[in-house]
Amino acid sequence: MRFQQAVAARRRRAWRGPALVLGLALCAFVADGCFLAGTSESTTTDGDGESGPPPGPSSGSALYVRLGGVDGIRAVVDEMVSRIAADRRIQRFFVDTDFRRFKSQLVVQLCELSGGPCRYRGRSMTAVHRGRRIRPAQFEAMLEDARDALKVAQVGERERHELLSILRGLKPEIVEPPPGEPDR
Repeated sequence: MRFQQAVAARRRRAWRGPALVLGLALCAFVADGCFLAGTSESTTTDGDGESGPPPGPSSGSALYVRLGGVDGIRAVVDEMVSRIAADRRIQRFFVDTDFRRFKSQLVVQLCELSGGPCRYRGRSMTAVHRGRRIRPAQFEAMLEDARDALKVAQVGERERHELLSILRGLKPEIVEPPPGEPDR
């Protein structure tokens, strides 16, 4: 319940100040007119831009809804990316990362993976991580950062477990086997 209250408070704060006009203009531009056209279709990302689903938990699964929809996922991603960027065990993998784009892609991907209306159309996890030499210990460090972010965002235990299981399922696509071992 605290998590949902935090999400609701975040939504209220998001509408304050002059940033609203700029934010709405950016959303309209990025969403390829979906916002202005008033469509209720789910929004997707093609790997180049930032986008997300329409507001509200339209056709999402229970996990997507329990996470607080796209706003709840965005809150988790904000915290998670801050932790990853500060984590000395893995920060070297993110030296040249455009964090704004990374966050937007991660929000869309987690929205889809949790059963929300988003459709991730970026590069595959295998393609994105190929050649980075990510090892199991570094993947586990990312999972720790994700777990801690979920706790800080006051996500319930059941939802934390489900989302971490989803992330753990991406391990074969992200972790590169050490030299001498067969490829994924």
